[in-house]
Amino acid sequence: MDIKREKINKVNKMTVFSVILFVLVVIWLTVSVNNAGEAAEKNRADSVYRAVMNSVLLCYSIEGEYPPDMEYLEKNYGVRADDDKYIIHYEYFGANIRPSLTVTERNSERTVYLEDEQS
Repeated sequence: MDIKREKINKVNKMTVFSVILFVLVVIWLTVSVNNAGEAAEKNRADSVYRAVMNSVLLCYSIEGEYPPDMEYLEKNYGVRADDDKYIIHYEYFGANIRPSLTVTERNSERTVYLEDEQS
């Protein structure tokens, strides 16, 4: 009888251990997926920033002056950004002074990409 009880206790302990391990793995996967989603969103915002800034520099290299506003970039260089997701602040200082660019998530107060350093 004691051997049978020991086997049952051992099986119960293994079952409990397996369930706990399974729950921990599910929690770990959930947290990982959430973190990956946040990182992907930040990468998309960085891509928006880089696309706009690359167009600004392309305009400067072709025309010899920086574009006066985002509408000019949209019209002449095909720059498109999702206005529902991002606020793009483009500050023009002059034809030969690099503009300031900030991309911010629309649904949050968090700035995704700070102003580029003047280089």
